[in-house]
Parts: sequence; C-alpha cells; structure tokens
Amino acid sequence: MAPRRQGATGEREAEEARGCCVPGECLRPREPVRIEDAVRVLCNNDTCAAGRYMHRECFEQWEGGVLAYLKSCGRARSWSERQRHQNLWTKKGYDLAFKACGCRCGRGHLKKDLDWAPPGAAIRAEEEKKRRRRTRSGRTPAAPDGRARAFSLSSSGSCSPPSAPSEPSTSPTHAPTHAVTPAKKILSKPEIVSDRIRAGAGANGIFSRRLDFSTFNLLPKHKVNSYQIKIEDEGNHGNDDTRLFILSTLAGQHKPKVSCSLCKETLHVFDRYPLVDGTFFLSPRQHTSGAVEVKVEGRTQYLTCVCMGCLERCDPERTIRCRFCGQKWDGSSLVLGTMYSYDIFMATPCCAERLKCNNCFKALLHPQQRLNYSDYSHPMTCPHCRVVDNHFVKPLSYCFTKRTFPLFQQWP
Repeated sequence: MAPRRQGATGEREAEEARGCCVPGECLRPREPVRIEDAVRVLCNNDTCAAGRYMHRECFEQWEGGVLAYLKSCGRARSWSERQRHQNLWTKKGYDLAFKACGCRCGRGHLKKDLDWAPPGAAIRAEEEKKRRRRTRSGRTPAAPDGRARAFSLSSSGSCSPPSAPSEPSTSPTHAPTHAVTPAKKILSKPEIVSDRIRAGAGANGIFSRRLDFSTFNLLPKHKVNSYQIKIEDEGNHGNDDTRLFILSTLAGQHKPKVSCSLCKETLHVFDRYPLVDGTFFLSPRQHTSGAVEVKVEGRTQYLTCVCMGCLERCDPERTIRCRFCGQKWDGSSLVLGTMYSYDIFMATPCCAERLKCNNCFKALLHPQQRLNYSDYSHPMTCPHCRVVDNHFVKPLSYCFTKRTFPLFQQWP
C-alpha cells in the first residue's frame, strides 16, 4: 500500500506544479512548472489555492526582491550578503522579511520549503559530487568567485541598496548608488561598443538582452568608460540588490519598457547592466503616470527614469531650465544604466524659490545653506507652519520650463 500512497502524492505534486505561484508576473507564463526543476513554497493560509511551486527562475527573482527588503530591516542591515542568504528562510531572517512575502491568495505569506527536495535530487547531488571529485583529481580547482566575475569588464566597489540611508557627497553633481575606486580601469570607446554578448545573462524573462553598446555612441568619446556607464554586475553571481530591486519591481508590473519622464521616449529595460539607456531614480513624488510605486523602508517612493538624451541635453529641445532663475538643469554627470535612491531633479536646488515650504511658501533654509543630495528628498517639518512634507520635492512643471524666455511659464 505504501508505494500507492507515494504514487498518489507524486500525482498531486505534479498537478500542483503545473502553474507557477510566484507573486506578480511569471517569467515563463506559457510553460508549466516541471517539478524536477521547481522550488516549493508554503503559505500560512490553510485555505490557499494559489499553488505550491514556482519556476526556479521566478523564485530566484522573487527571492531577490525579498532579500532587498530584508537588507532594510532592523538588525539585518548589519548582516553580510552571505548572512542574509543563509538566514532568509530561517526564523532569524523570515521574522523580519515575511511582510515582503505576500501570497497571491491575498491572505497569507509564502516561505520556502526547506525540507522538500525535487524528485531525483539526491541522485543528481551524488552524481555532481562524483563529477567534482573527478575534476579535482585531473586538474587544479578553479579559483573561488570565478563565476561572480565571469562577465566583469572592470573592478569596482559594491553597489549600495536602493534603501541606503544616506548618500556620499563626493560627486561634483550627484553621487551614484555605487562607489568608484580610484584605480578603476577606464575603457576606451571601441572596447565598449564592441563588447561581447554576455552569455548566461538570463534573458528568458520579459526583459531584453543587450547585444551591443552602440547606443552609447551618442556620448562624447571621453565619457564612454566604466565611470560614466554602469557595466559591471556585482554581488553573488552578479545579482546585486539594485539590479534585482529594479527588475523585480518592473516584472511585478509587467513592464519590460519604461518611458523618459521628460521627453516620454520609450526605453527598453535590459536584464544586465547597463539596465537602461539613461538612469533610474527614486522620488517621493510621482512626476509622471509611468513612474512605478514602490515601498522602501516603509516609505512610498516612485521608480522613475530619464533617458540618456535628456541627461546629456543632446539638442536644445531637451534642455530644461529653472522657471525662477533660468539656470539649466544638467544631468550629464550622472552614471548611466543604474539607479539613484533620491530625486535627481531636486538634489541641487538652484535658487531660493526651490527652498520654500509647500504649504505656507516660507523659506525653509537660508539661501546659502546646502544639504546632501539625498536629504532634499527626505521629509522635514516646516519651522513656520509645522507641516511635515517632502517640501523640496516639487512638481516638474512647477520648477522647470523648456522655454528660454519668458520665465515663470510652466513646463513644457
């Protein structure tokens, strides 16, 4: 009788595995979940009917978003990447991250089933051990972390998470979400535009695979380098938090493309760096209807994009200037293909009008007083009317115009 019970269990598992239960959009909606290559999850809602299995690719992308959330939670902020991976599905980490694990049923939270193994997993594991022993006996083992650097074009510092509490203030205009080491190799223009296709980039989802870097020929030659363009994946196996945060957010909205917040040009989103022909940023204000709402450290933010042409002001029609003082906004120093964790339009207020309360319109700062770039995107209390708001983050139409004269006319 026992074999029959096991067979019935296997049939039920196969039936459940037909549909992927990943929250949000499935990366392979037309493919059933093959149970031998699936990840099993558990929902704490006993009446959940959403399923128990995910495509492995869907699970890894979803897990990446949960890890990005965990990085902003309490004591987990001091953990290393390895510790977060190790603790996520144990009580130590899951108690902090469960809020980011909502199930599609809407009434429970998902957790990876650590006690379940796909059919044949033990046999495959034993075969893999034998293969490794044969490899070790025949040649010198590969250096550790080889896979993590397999597609790197240069070396750089670690990429900060989208929820970083503060930003460095060393950049001449804006500080990117990752530090650049002084010894970083500068790539010549031919090296980038002729770069090889990145094998194993995982472009089997909704995002595009970048075949070449010809779009960056728009840039001046001296800017085609790894300082100005984010081209390296970082973290474990190239899956750093910023990239996973952006891709999981857009996948959840089924958005393989985004639009520029200034010119409305449609931009493809790529599965590896550079993620877009422009740059992303987070703002507490929804500047355009295409900006995607996200939660970062409990605060509502909007993931927004600006194209490379508008950042570089490639033609006069792309130039925007302050409605009050006429100064041009310049985004040419921003790193392309990555994300900033603050509003890049509001990070460098140029005149006193930009420093006024959104409620009583009185000055919040002395005209000569300056904050760090990211601080202008944080809420503060007006000392005059006591209203708490993101006072320095104002609508684009209030701050900028595309007309040279007269000023004080709304953009565009």
